[in-house]
Amino acid sequence: MDANITLDNQMDNIFGVKHYRVKVIREKENIFRYIVSVISYSIFIFLMLIGATLLLYIADIRIRAAKNDFSAPAFNAYVVLSGSMLPTIQIKDVVVTKKIAEERLEIGDIITYISPDPRFGGISVTHRIIEKIYDETAGVYKYRTQGDNNNIADGTPVSNDYILGKVILKIPKLGYIQDILASKGGLIIFVLIPCLAILSYDIMKVFKRIGQKTKLIKE
Repeated sequence: MDANITLDNQMDNIFGVKHYRVKVIREKENIFRYIVSVISYSIFIFLMLIGATLLLYIADIRIRAAKNDFSAPAFNAYVVLSGSMLPTIQIKDVVVTKKIAEERLEIGDIITYISPDPRFGGISVTHRIIEKIYDETAGVYKYRTQGDNNNIADGTPVSNDYILGKVILKIPKLGYIQDILASKGGLIIFVLIPCLAILSYDIMKVFKRIGQKTKLIKE
């Protein structure tokens, strides 16, 4: 070991080169800043996804309207406002529906439909199919529905013309977010302010890096 060190020193003297040990010290990252950055970008991505979904939804409606097609879209989402489907679906849950062929609907499926009962004024209802009836005269299927939390079945069977889609996904409590965003200050507090904060933070980082580079050039 000593011989090697001596040889290295002699080689340094011959060529006039000195060796230095360089220790790289990483600047400790502020954990609070890191957490805030992660949360901010997560919110930003979430809002971007929601915005992209809404744009696609609106574009789909306009394209079909231009073709005089006013039927329900292939996919849709509805906020559940009553407890008729408890405990399967809670109040303020959002259900995502998919339009499928009537022959593929089976007993036990949960569907969202426009109520054919004139007493309810054409409101949308999300209930479970408990009976599938084939109307030989009309050549169509009709479905008797019932809420999981209701004691009796719905009075009027539902034909396929009234069905908006089969429930394929439930998003718990997302309806509360819709209420907040629909309020007067909700859009400003939960959308505009976080977006402006993220944008301001990124601009500050850019200017900070430019300042550091300018300082190095002057030195």
